[in-house]
Amino acid sequence: MASCENERKLSAYHDGELPAPEAAELEQHLARCETCAAELRNLRAMSRLLSSAVDVQQVPPGAMDRWRRSVRPGRDRVILRMTEMLSAAAAAILLVCSAMLWQQWNTAARPARQSSPSWEIVAVKTVSGPVKTLAGQLTGDPETPPDVQLAHAILANSPGARGAQP
Repeated sequence: MASCENERKLSAYHDGELPAPEAAELEQHLARCETCAAELRNLRAMSRLLSSAVDVQQVPPGAMDRWRRSVRPGRDRVILRMTEMLSAAAAAILLVCSAMLWQQWNTAARPARQSSPSWEIVAVKTVSGPVKTLAGQLTGDPETPPDVQLAHAILANSPGARGAQP
């Protein structure tokens, strides 16, 4: 029936909503198409089944109360679980935002620190003059010890001392 173009008209025909000319045309189609005829029989069977179902007005009040009590706890558990998850998410967001604000306040409230040269820079400066490096080779005065030359090379290539010669 998936290939039949009259499939959409069957429900309207069953409910009596099709105009008379279209209904007559569909009746002729139903005589030839077994798939559409079977679908119409299924629609009619479902209508009979639904019309024979128990009306809610006929159910005793005690039975309806028992049914409502059995359904409500499940629904309440779902709502409680959703509330717990949303509360945990809100607490996590609050914690992260508080940490970010504290960190920003802490860095803004701290007085500016004067950068003092580390003891390595001071020690190297007092022992010898500046050492320049070129392609990984150490150069300097002939009297400069190799360990001081190495210290100068390391300090010259360190991230804090770039652009400034010791």
